[in-house]
Amino acid sequence: MTPAVDTEATSYAPLKGAWLGDHLRDQPQRWQVTVPESVSGELLTLARASVARADRWEPLAPPPEVSPKVRALLARVRDALAREPEFVLLRGFPMDEEPEVVETAYWLLGTLIGQPVSQTRDGTFLTRVEDRGADIASPIQRGHRSASALAFHADRTDVIGLLCVRPAEEGGQSQIVSSKALHNIVLEEAPELLPVLYGTFPNDQRGEEQPGLPGWCPLPVFSHTEGDFAARYVRRFIEDSQRHPDAPRLTAQQRGAMDILDEILHRPGVALQMDLRPGDLQLINNFQLLHSRSAFRDPVGEGRGRLLLRLWLSFEASPHLPPTYGEIYGETSRGAYRGGVWPPGVRIHREEQEVHGE
Repeated sequence: MTPAVDTEATSYAPLKGAWLGDHLRDQPQRWQVTVPESVSGELLTLARASVARADRWEPLAPPPEVSPKVRALLARVRDALAREPEFVLLRGFPMDEEPEVVETAYWLLGTLIGQPVSQTRDGTFLTRVEDRGADIASPIQRGHRSASALAFHADRTDVIGLLCVRPAEEGGQSQIVSSKALHNIVLEEAPELLPVLYGTFPNDQRGEEQPGLPGWCPLPVFSHTEGDFAARYVRRFIEDSQRHPDAPRLTAQQRGAMDILDEILHRPGVALQMDLRPGDLQLINNFQLLHSRSAFRDPVGEGRGRLLLRLWLSFEASPHLPPTYGEIYGETSRGAYRGGVWPPGVRIHREEQEVHGE
């Protein structure tokens, strides 16, 4: 089977908005934002009131009304996500509260930035990223439950939020890479591989597909759809697709293209590394950046290990996607409520943008 090729990308040009880690490392003012105390106080007030009312977290509920100061911060965050550098690190998120209040404040901020989507087949919207002994060599295990290193990858959402509650005793560094920079380096050094990378690769669904769907789906690494660039690369998922007899066999060209991507991703100066500390909230545009994590070691003792809280958000400035994304994202149009991992039988209604069971 010959992989399908993105017909919009028959002529390739350098993408604007690309960056290298070496260039951004010395320009923290471009990507770090301190949360003002007045904004922290307002979020906590809203969170305490929500906890007192025992509000349910509804992903499509209208976000709370907030002050101009909060709106100004939100505008800066949305702009950073939608335009260069397509990520932001918020520093000083309020953490000196009961966990339920902190989590609710984080949830409310998330609803002000985008719309949360489910991350698991249990319908979990706020995920604890911590070591639970998961074996990432297993094709049905998730990396957020392991202390192992995670290679550069993309998640199943528009925007990823990671709030640091506790860092690891050792390791656990976060790295991010501009997918546009990755594209441009391939264009400069190995342009003959771009048609391969704009074609589809089989991706394992990790047992998270909806009933009746195959255990794999075809997705391009790079795509242009109605003028929008998007990237998704998870080599582990691509390799694991080969466990399905009906998935296309990876070609020598495809494996060679992935080898080149991996070599570029690990070059000094390409990635931006950051050590997240308590109160740091990293927000990244998932279709424009890849992210990774180094292996980590936790101290001995319950409740002392590395803990990040993760939100997946659907985002109004998200790109158009190729039709092949419909199988895992539901919607492919720009700004639609989409993505996530949902319980069996739950789907996102395309017309009404509602979540419901079948």
